[in-house]
Amino acid sequence: MEKKLKFESLQPRFLKYRSHYKIYLISLLTLSGLILSFWGFKFTQDSFANVIKEYNYEFWLSISYYTLFGCFYVFWLRHRLNRSVQVYPTYLNVHNMGKVEQVEFADVESVGVVCWSVFYFKMKNGVKHYFSSSLERVDYIWEGFYEARPELISQEDYNSFRTKLVQYDHHQKRKEWFFRHKLVDLFNWIVLPFSFFVTTYLIQTKEIVINQQGMYFFRLFMYALLILMITTFFYSIVLKRFIFDKRVKVQMSSKPDDKLRDLEFEGIVLHRSKMLQMITATFLFALIIRSEMNLFSVTKLKEDLTSFNLQTGKTIIVDNRFNCTMCKYPVRDGDLVMFGKGTLGQIMATEGDMVGQISQDKTGRIIASENIQEVPKGHVAIKLAKQDNIVMIRLEDLIGKIQK
Repeated sequence: MEKKLKFESLQPRFLKYRSHYKIYLISLLTLSGLILSFWGFKFTQDSFANVIKEYNYEFWLSISYYTLFGCFYVFWLRHRLNRSVQVYPTYLNVHNMGKVEQVEFADVESVGVVCWSVFYFKMKNGVKHYFSSSLERVDYIWEGFYEARPELISQEDYNSFRTKLVQYDHHQKRKEWFFRHKLVDLFNWIVLPFSFFVTTYLIQTKEIVINQQGMYFFRLFMYALLILMITTFFYSIVLKRFIFDKRVKVQMSSKPDDKLRDLEFEGIVLHRSKMLQMITATFLFALIIRSEMNLFSVTKLKEDLTSFNLQTGKTIIVDNRFNCTMCKYPVRDGDLVMFGKGTLGQIMATEGDMVGQISQDKTGRIIASENIQEVPKGHVAIKLAKQDNIVMIRLEDLIGKIQK
């Protein structure tokens, strides 16, 4: 008797999480390495106790970062890197960390849309399974479920959210080949910020003394990164909402099964938007240079400084231009300044001046000044908030003047 051949069914749709999650992990690991390098260098220069005492705030900030990074990886990112979904006509197979969980469409009690591309299946046992456009072609899950359980979703809601899922899927795909235009991206992300650093430094150093160059360039780097990220995000959302989403909606309204992207059209639009982003970023960089915005910082007081009319929790602005005596922005007697690692004090005298403490007798009469001394060259005399003593501080340690 001839043996009948048994044919296997077609392979299911296999959906994986997107590759840019690996970029998130690489970025976090790179930042972790830089932080470890910083502490490694500090611990080789001094003892552990002295380093922790001097950099106590930075130490606990680093510990907090590693704690948050560990939780983020263990409880969220790890599952995205190792998760995939197979879509069958009547169920899903969710592969996660080597385990396979089968989600039967027949056991789904209800369907809910959270926001944007996020939706979930609530099972009859109360368990919820969430899905979003971070999963490639997540619209297959939505379509497969509707084919199996059309009674749980109205035709109108199904079509409307299906269009959104396709729009978000295309948007996520465009993220993956964001650096397609290599020459424009090279200019946008390397040449432009580098030019911003050099131009700002050359212009500002003509009138301003920069005592802490490391902090100065760090601020410039953060401003450059912030502007590039904001302009990128802005144009990405504008293009999605007003060009690409409308194109997908029109395309699927006439041909519901046509979900293909027009790569040539998208490439042209993205290329022109990057040119526009470059112009916008250049304008914002020029605005920073013009306003000298990078030379101001904001901090919140951690201690009560009532002697300076400053209270705990008050947010103050520090003008970092005022950090010298013989320059365009000089510090003068009576100015409240920040120096060192965030210490506040009041200028009592500048270099070459005579300074000393004034004491009183029991009846309140002023006695002659004590400990009279001349302020050394390159120093200023500063009175601290909670001390009567006057300390000599190097001009290089001045951070800036407090703006009340």
